[in-house]
Formats: sequence, C-alpha cells, structure tokens
Amino acid sequence: MTVDLPARAAELRQRAAALAASLHAVARLETTQACERAVLRLFGVAGLDRVGRPLAAEVVDRFAAFGLTPPGGDIALPFAVAAAEYGLSPSELALDVAAGNIDLALEAELLGDPGRRGQAEALIASWVAGAWQRFDANRTARIELLGLFGETPMPRFALEMPGLRAADVAASARSVVAGGLDLICVPVPRDRELRRRLGDEVERTDASDDPAAAPAGSQRGLNVIRTALDVAAAESGRYVRLATRSVGLAAPEQAIVAGFERIDAVFTDPLEAVIDFGVDPARAFADHAFAVTLLGRSGATLVLAPGPLAVAPEMTRGEPPDPPTRMGRSLALQALSLELSRCGGLSDDRISIAGLSRQLLEGPEGLLQGIVELALRRLTFAEHRLVLEEPLPGDAGPAWPIALTAWLGGGIAPALVMGRATPTSAASAVREMRSAAEAAAALASAYRIDAARGAAALLAGQALDVAVATIEELTDHGWERLLLASQAFGRLPASTRVDRGVAGGEVMPRAYLGLFPAPGNATLRP
Repeated sequence: MTVDLPARAAELRQRAAALAASLHAVARLETTQACERAVLRLFGVAGLDRVGRPLAAEVVDRFAAFGLTPPGGDIALPFAVAAAEYGLSPSELALDVAAGNIDLALEAELLGDPGRRGQAEALIASWVAGAWQRFDANRTARIELLGLFGETPMPRFALEMPGLRAADVAASARSVVAGGLDLICVPVPRDRELRRRLGDEVERTDASDDPAAAPAGSQRGLNVIRTALDVAAAESGRYVRLATRSVGLAAPEQAIVAGFERIDAVFTDPLEAVIDFGVDPARAFADHAFAVTLLGRSGATLVLAPGPLAVAPEMTRGEPPDPPTRMGRSLALQALSLELSRCGGLSDDRISIAGLSRQLLEGPEGLLQGIVELALRRLTFAEHRLVLEEPLPGDAGPAWPIALTAWLGGGIAPALVMGRATPTSAASAVREMRSAAEAAAALASAYRIDAARGAAALLAGQALDVAVATIEELTDHGWERLLLASQAFGRLPASTRVDRGVAGGEVMPRAYLGLFPAPGNATLRP
C-alpha cells in the first residue's frame, strides 16, 4: 500500500503541535534551577565566586537548599530585596551569598512588607531593562555588521571546535576565517547540576582571573572568542558567526549568554535530557520555554537537534531497532521540539532543523538512510532551513564528504554544513564540503521524496508511520515507554531522579512571571 507522504507528514506536524501546545501551557508558568541561574545571569551575576565556583550556580544551590515554597520560591524577589537592604550590586550580593555571609531565606521574610516588596520589584525592573539594553545593542551590532559586510550565500560552512580553552580558539580565529569558514561552533561545558546527576566530578574550581584561560564555551571564554572573530572578520571583509552547543540542563543560561555575547546560533535539543539522562520531562519543557523567550530577544537562531535515539521499548525487549523505528522516533521528537519552540513565539525563520539522525547505517544503506532522512525533513519542515553535520568519529556511517553529495542532492541547499576537522585542516575541510555541495546542487532536481519509488519510498513511509505513532503514544499514555531504558540500564542513578519542586526537585510554579514582560521576537536575517 502506497503511503501519501505529504499527508502523513502534515498529520505528524498537526499532532505534534497539539501535544506541544498542552505541554507549553504548563511549562511557561514553571521554573527550575536552570531558569533561576539564568535569572541571576540576566541581573548581571556572572563569573566565579571567591573560590572559583560558578557564581550563579552556587547562589541558586544555596537558595534551593532552603526548601522555600511560592511565593518566596523564586530567587528574584528575595535576591532583589536583599540587594536593596544592603545597598549591593547583583554581583556583590551574589559573592556574599555564595560565601555564606547573607542568607536569602531570612531576606525573603522582608517581602511581607508591601513597601519592601515594591522596592524589590522596582529593582528587578531596572536590572531587566539593563539586560534588554545589552541584548538589543548586540542585536543591532549584528544587523549593522551584516549590512556592512553582506551575507555569505547558503550553504554556509562551519567547524565545531570542542574541548579547548578560549585562548586556543581565539588564536585560530584568523586562520579558520581565512580558510573560508562562515561559523564556528563551541560546545558548552556540562553544568554542575548535570554533572551531579551523572555522578561526575562536581566541584571543579577555576580561580584564574584570565578569561583567555577559561573554557571556550563559558561566558568569559565566548567573550574572548567573539572579539577575536570580529577582528578576523573585519580583516576578511565578511561577517563570521559564532554558535554554541549545550547539553542537558544549560539551555536557559545559554540563551542569556547568547544575548550578552552576540551568539548567532544556539544548538540544542530540549528532549535530550529526558531520553538520555532521565530528567523529568516537565523540567526539560520549563527550561526550553524560558530559553526560547530569551532567544526571541537575542536574535540568535535556534538549531534543533535531530531528536534523541529513543529506542527504550526495543532495548528492554532485547530487540535491535530497525531503521524505520530509529528514524521515525527521531523525527517525532524533533517535530515536538519544533512545535514547543514555535509555542514560545520564535518565528519559523529563526529555527533551523538538523537534517540527519545521530546513528546512520554503514555503507550503501547509510547513503539511502541519509537521503530519506533529509528528504523527510524537507517535506515535514518545509518552512525551515536545514543544518547538516558530519557524523561523530565514533558513529557508523558512510564516508564523509562523499556521502554529503548524495545526501544534499534531493532539494535546496541547507543553511549550514558543519564538519569536524581540526583548526589546522579547516581550509581543506571547507574545500571538501564546498565541492560536495556544488556536486549535490547539480543533482537537486533529480529526485524528490514525494515522487520517490522503491526502497526510498518504503523507508520514508515506514518512518512516518512510526513518527505519528510515537506522538500518539506520548499524547495518550505519556513518557513511560520511551523512558524505560533510563531505568532498566541505569543511565541515571535512582537517587538522582528527583521529584518536582526547585527545593530538591525539578519544577515549581513561577511566582514572578509578571515581572518579566515578553521581550518580543526580533526580526533578523537568518
């Protein structure tokens, strides 16, 4: 039986949109520890405490230990009333809280006085206004620089530069830009909350005051890299974009950093923490809802990952998941992530879609799978530009960039193609990717997924059936089946699977929602 692929793709989007609307309606009213850390960063709390720990994280950890409940459960009002009481700036107050000199639990009692509360609200309003000014200045700078240098035609070519100090990335900026790169992506270190959940080392301290020695993905490091890229871009006569990739529980903070440090694109997956790390879905949705609101103001493009490999039912039965199952689940979760982002007000031209799932078959089967996956995303997410990344070195799959020619040949060029070469080989990597893209352009009219035949059409139809069934399962029965693997295979210790509520838990109602007016959705070039 022939599947009507366009109709099935439209059904997937409709079902994902309905589910996302119900999830977002709750998520936007809740807060998490990551949201609270982002609020402090918005107020101007940045850098490290006096012993080298992330300052915002240390303050929120101390606050969460108090076990407060709404309306004092959000950190903004107690923090602001304490700042007013002692006449301290946000950074000064944060240092004293982190050192144990000021107890926000005691300061929260002052909010019972209407005058003190009004003073705290006014202070919050001034801090937020200052943050928006900084966001807007960076957004304007991006627009002006793009106007000065002009746009690089699509596809643009990028390189991910992981595991480096800011000084290392900054030092290579001139050479990689001269080699033809249009974007550099820097992974963000895992935050302390996620490391604690995974049983990793938590108390990593860094007492250095030198931003160049900071991790490349930290806010201090990104500031150094942004400056170096701007200098290199001015020398080359074109604007060069900077992107970050966050994992786990860092999305709200990375949205703040995007606004403060002129990050042009943010790579994220709101469902990765749920599927891979066993985080409460409500927690992930609350984080993402807050992050999308902030990204709307920053002007950054959101790049949604292809969706995690959600094969828990097959793993618990000891069955290897077949390609349609892997592809369909990934497509379903990516569709849900997209609709959650659209619910947050981010416009379609500000959301790009990763084109390939995280696990490809080897050899010719992988070539066919990649062709079908990209074609399905062109069909399902027609209003969004695609981003195509070179598979990780440990992943199975066809040789890159030979496969790139085949994968790109089924439609318009993606917005971005990102390789994984070293900075010293960036120029040759760009030449290879550019050659593959040019070859693929010659094939662009050779086939279309909605006119496909044979194995490609069969695989596409099966994957869409799985995707629709996945959204139906989530809508009717929740997340239990997809999360079985986290429990059965011990990805997350049971002791770290906490209950709801910021004080020792995942989410809680946001008491100060009205203090943060919707920042709007800046219109920018993609």
